[in-house]
Amino acid sequence: MHTKPLQAVRDSRCPRTRAIRGCTKGVAWELWLRAPMPEHAGLLAGLWAGDADSDSSRHRLIPDGEMWLMFNLGPPQRVNEVNGAGRGQIYRGAIIAGLQSTSLSFESVDRHPCVVTARFLPRGALAFFAGLPLQELAGHVYDLESVLGGRARVEPLRQRLMEAPDPGCALDLLEAWITDRIRTGPSAHPVTRIALNSLRSQRGVVRVEELARDPGVTPRYLNDLFRRQVGLSPKSLARVLRFNHALDLLDTGGAADLVRLAQACGYFDQSHLNRDFRDLLDLTPIEYVARVFRAPGWREIGD
Repeated sequence: MHTKPLQAVRDSRCPRTRAIRGCTKGVAWELWLRAPMPEHAGLLAGLWAGDADSDSSRHRLIPDGEMWLMFNLGPPQRVNEVNGAGRGQIYRGAIIAGLQSTSLSFESVDRHPCVVTARFLPRGALAFFAGLPLQELAGHVYDLESVLGGRARVEPLRQRLMEAPDPGCALDLLEAWITDRIRTGPSAHPVTRIALNSLRSQRGVVRVEELARDPGVTPRYLNDLFRRQVGLSPKSLARVLRFNHALDLLDTGGAADLVRLAQACGYFDQSHLNRDFRDLLDLTPIEYVARVFRAPGWREIGD
């Protein structure tokens, strides 16, 4: 895929940030990855910024239990494949993509795409959006300013991001803005936190009845709570997390025996594994291995 070796360096101003630079088919690009600060543990999965000197680009968001808040600093982007609906919607500014249960893609419509993005976990999104019921975002992509309102000053921030001298400085600005909103936002219900921790620690291989039993609530109560404070039901999120565990194993060379892979990830059989790959990614496991680009803390599907 790459015509030149990748170069990865630490940002001297922020040890949590790595810049990866490469050249693919004659196109120079860079990807800046930032790990979350300690106070954002369980709230953010990280931040990233991408810049490419290309005529166009396409990036696929894989269902992973995260929400993307993306500031578009270059040409407009077309969002495709949102649950099979709303194809071809073009966004010029900042967007929010809620939790997804199928993949979607972002495609630039002109030269030199450039974005700065935060990867929210549900608890962080709940605080950032001031308690907005997250099922209203799930499965959708919206213009960010239309969700937050003018007082959030989304467009002035986008202008400041565009004027930043490099992607690392842009990440500084975005992180500070997010921090201010999260600190004043509501916390998730203790039952939500307990269930989310259990789902992630067990990589989605747990029944809803078991999740409800630990905090002493009914499955119906837990389902209602998750839809408001997470966006997906516990069963739907479990499916996404189980699927991502399979991706993790494939990324570390676990594709030799798909029957064992299915068993290790809690699938009934290989057919069950293949069905989830088709539904969530529209690829088979073998196709995924052939097309994925990996870097520490990063996974991307080539098209």
